Amino acid sequence: MKKLLTTMLITMTILIAGCNSTNSSDPNNSFDSSELDKYTVKTIDEEVVQGDFLFRLVSEKKEYHVGEEVKLYGEIEYIGELDEVTIHHASQAILFPMKEQVRNYKIHSMIEEIGLSTTLKKGEPYREEYAKSGGFAMDVDPPDYIEFMEDFLSIDGFPPGYYVVSGTTNFAYETERYEIQATVDFKVVD
Repeated sequence: MKKLLTTMLITMTILIAGCNSTNSSDPNNSFDSSELDKYTVKTIDEEVVQGDFLFRLVSEKKEYHVGEEVKLYGEIEYIGELDEVTIHHASQAILFPMKEQVRNYKIHSMIEEIGLSTTLKKGEPYREEYAKSGGFAMDVDPPDYIEFMEDFLSIDGFPPGYYVVSGTTNFAYETERYEIQATVDFKVVD
């Protein structure tokens, strides 16, 4: 009888613990949305000029909802004296590395190839829209980060959070190398 009572007690404890646990594979379960109140969106568009080039980074909104597409783009504009110039860059002329500040997670941009060229016409912005990218190393990155990145890459839109994007254009024109950076931020709420 004592053995049966002990077995029932253990079974009940396991069942109660199982019912109260959260789904650890959902990185949003550990996210406290009240943390977003501590952050203020500073700018959704920024322009930076370096030499004959203007770099513009834009988030179309200050706040998006989970599941909503984040509209983010960068533009390079030639503002010099010539009618057009050709720049040389990696697979993307514009990269969108970002950091989710609440969780302190970096989301890197991936470069697929190098040695591409783009012709810029004076006064006509060349635009690249943001497309999700990023990755993680199963044997190096912590489990929470891996879960976040798996969620980030698989869902429509972004997980909730406060995101700071440090957009960069890195290219060569003639003998000069350009690296221009602009920063925007936005929130994603439930």
